[in-house]
Amino acid sequence: MITWDDNLWCSEELKPKIHQIRRRLRWRKATSAATFCITLASNKQDLFDIFNMGELLFRYYRDSDEDVHIVGLAASREEACELAAKMIEEIYNSTGALDVRTYFAH
Repeated sequence: MITWDDNLWCSEELKPKIHQIRRRLRWRKATSAATFCITLASNKQDLFDIFNMGELLFRYYRDSDEDVHIVGLAASREEACELAAKMIEEIYNSTGALDVRTYFAH
């Protein structure tokens, strides 16, 4: 199942398009090929995964028992890496640790 964080981090370019991107993903429609999402890592050793939004349209993610929790959106892979670095810095400064799962837990 694909879930979205309530406090989604987003690059400036995509802020006006967040609702459109969420709606297109929910209806399994293609988004811009340049849109990347930052999710909590699929394994416990890593902090984040970075996906092209088009990958989330595959049946694997729709039918999978694993949750994909989106915490950030960016307009390019480079912006996604920069945004992930800012997120890690914010998490470390506010908690003193790099436990992103606890930070994003509801």
